[in-house]
Formats: sequence, structure tokens, C-alpha cells
Amino acid sequence: MVLATGAPARSIDPGPSPVCPADMRLVEGVHHEHVTHLCLDELPEVLPAGRLANRKKGRAKDLHCFHYAEDLSILEGEATPIRVCMDQFEAPNRRGARPLVMQSYRSAEGWCAKAGKRVCAEREWELACEGPNHLPLNYGWAVNTKLCNSNKGWRAVDFAKFGASLEDARREAEKLWQGSPSGHYRSCVSAFGIHDMNGNVEEWVTSRSGRPWPGALMGGFWAKPWTGCRGTNDAHEPTFVFYETGFRCCKEPSDAKATQDAEPSDAKR
Repeated sequence: MVLATGAPARSIDPGPSPVCPADMRLVEGVHHEHVTHLCLDELPEVLPAGRLANRKKGRAKDLHCFHYAEDLSILEGEATPIRVCMDQFEAPNRRGARPLVMQSYRSAEGWCAKAGKRVCAEREWELACEGPNHLPLNYGWAVNTKLCNSNKGWRAVDFAKFGASLEDARREAEKLWQGSPSGHYRSCVSAFGIHDMNGNVEEWVTSRSGRPWPGALMGGFWAKPWTGCRGTNDAHEPTFVFYETGFRCCKEPSDAKATQDAEPSDAKR
């Protein structure tokens, strides 16, 4: 166990690295399998009336932390060195562009492969969000819904439309859209210069070993104010798509040795 302390500087873009393409940023550091923070303000999830019927009868309210003790992280478990180039923005990785949604893990794999990249690994994504100071949120220690696109009102979903034709699903997704253009929230950036990791669209990653499916979802989306750098959603098969599911891509730095197995184990599943 490691006790990590130290106040981070305000997250800013460190700029491009010579070993990464200009539209990517180098994420380098040590990922810890378990990071624990001391919660100072835990609140129950408040569900809109339209969602109350979906909650199982008798189920307790979910609790979420909105404020953590600053500069205090407990690091436990396997320590994995990470060194990877990561897209600054959610696909299509252009500042000001509308992030792609209705994407499955399989479609993310294909899109990234055509760009000469791959889907980011779960551990890579976590480190990129937390930064070297292991923050619980990409911007700090307390939830601030003004810093990321993460507190939009919930809109009722017509689930039948997603089981109908592709056009019906697209129209329903358009009705539910509350995403923001990539990079619109200039404050929603990690210490490595990666934007929109909390909120906006939910991002597919390649799962770490032990998950039930090869892909998982990270970062929550625009209707969840509490989403942070940890909290993987591994409940969906790789062909699952929904109105808020997107992704970003990664690739190895240009100076990585061709014979070196530089990828974390969860990047190769």
C-alpha cells in the first residue's frame, strides 16, 4: 500500500510530444490497480420521476461521492507502467466536432484500426484521467458540474425504438442527444491534456483481465454529475450500442521498440 499526497497544479494541456501525433498526447506514469479516496460528502442518487419505475422494488438508493479529502490517495494492488499516445478528444478526435455515439466496442475497434490505432485500454484510460496525482475526477477532488458536460436533465428513453429499425434508433438517439462539441468545456481536461473524460459521451475501452466482456464503458455521460476516473461499466457485450456510447483511440509512441511488448495486458484482449 502506498499513501500518496501532494496538491496537483491546475490541469492544463502539456502540449504535443515528439513521440505522438499532434492530435494525441503522451500518457506516461504508473497505474495502480486500486486507488482509494476518503469521501467527505456522499449523497444518494436522485432519480427523475420517469426513472423511478425502473428501480427494483425495495432496492436502496445508490450513493455517490461528491467531495473527497484533498491530496490523499491510497494506492494498492498491482502497479503497471503505462506509456501510450492517446487521442485528446473523443472520436472523431477533432476539437469542436460532435463526438460519435451509437458506437459498439466492435465498431470502435474497426474505426481505430482504420486510423492506425486501437481502442484505449481500461488501465490507460484510468491513468490518463487521474493524472500523476491520482485524482478522483479529471479536474480535482470535488464534483463541479460546471466544469464538464455532466449534469443535464434526464430524458425519457423509448427503448422500443432501439430494438426497431436503424433509422428509428438514430432518430431516438438524436432526440436524446445532449452532448457538447469536443473541447467545448475547456476546464474538463486531465493533467495529460486529455479532454472530456468525465461526462459528455460514455467511452468504450478494452477491458482489464477478469471482466466478463472484452470491452467496457468509462466516464459516464452528460446526465451523470458524479462520474469520475474510476467506476467501470462492464455489463454490456461488445455489440451493445446506445445513444451515449462513444470512444477514443490510442497507439504506441513512435520510439517504442518493435520487439518490445509495450502494451498492458488488457490492451491486447
